[in-house]
Amino acid sequence: MYAHITRFLDYMSGQRGCSPLTRSTYEDSLTACADYLIARHPTIAWETVATGHVREWLAHLMRSNYAPNTVNRSLSALRSFYRYLLRDGLVSSDPAHNVRNPKAPKRIPGFVREGEMDRLFRYYRFGEDYVGRRDRTLLLLLYHTGLRAAEVLGLNLGDVDLSTAQLRVTGKGNKQRVVPFGAELTNALRDYLPVRREFLQRFPTDENALFLSSRGHRLGYSTLRTMVRTALSAVTTQQKKSPHVLRHSFATAMLNHGAQLEAIRRLLGHESVVTTSIYTHTTVAELRQQYAAAHPHDRAEKG
Repeated sequence: MYAHITRFLDYMSGQRGCSPLTRSTYEDSLTACADYLIARHPTIAWETVATGHVREWLAHLMRSNYAPNTVNRSLSALRSFYRYLLRDGLVSSDPAHNVRNPKAPKRIPGFVREGEMDRLFRYYRFGEDYVGRRDRTLLLLLYHTGLRAAEVLGLNLGDVDLSTAQLRVTGKGNKQRVVPFGAELTNALRDYLPVRREFLQRFPTDENALFLSSRGHRLGYSTLRTMVRTALSAVTTQQKKSPHVLRHSFATAMLNHGAQLEAIRRLLGHESVVTTSIYTHTTVAELRQQYAAAHPHDRAEKG
């Protein structure tokens, strides 16, 4: 069973252009599924898995207190895997096809407030060495463009055009889009690039990645995640402090300042404006908070 998983992952990376993070998610979900099924049905194979087995596995995840969204991602990974197996004639049916997704509660995306981001860039001590300059530029880029972590980490020098203030971004499924940016990020990148060039001279490599690790290689996700969490912890009590929270923060700020959903959709690289519309809920929450703070009757009751 595991050999088929490995070939599927190679197919997703090589031909479908999925990011390392997506590949890792698929690998974790499918390996966990195989482990569970083999432990309980030692002779089972992917071609003999039935709908009942899939439901049994999902029930196990729910009993283990996995969140509905996590269970849904696992089921989605299994469906993608079976589409691959069907296409290559390795199975004759998809046992996950008629399995219903567990209902997941709608959650308003977490975001960092504009004032908190202002304090971060104004007061946080990034350091004057390469890593400090890199981290500040990275945070600015995430907040000013709303790119996914994998998209930022995949940027090469040739993807940055300072003369037009645009990024060429390769998103999900290797789809490319152009993302504009403003003067603050332009200046930060203009200051960062010479520092990067000087830093790279320490290493016997001609790495093309825009953002480098301390060893001169392309920066990895774990380093990015740790850096973002550390920096955001200095300015916000927002529970989630991941690179994706900055994507939500970008979209929320854009919407609060009058940007149209369709424009935000294109900037974020969403397939459908329905996906982008989750940020309207965040804006309503923001308005409610502002109302409670500003309306004289509401303030009087609190006083």
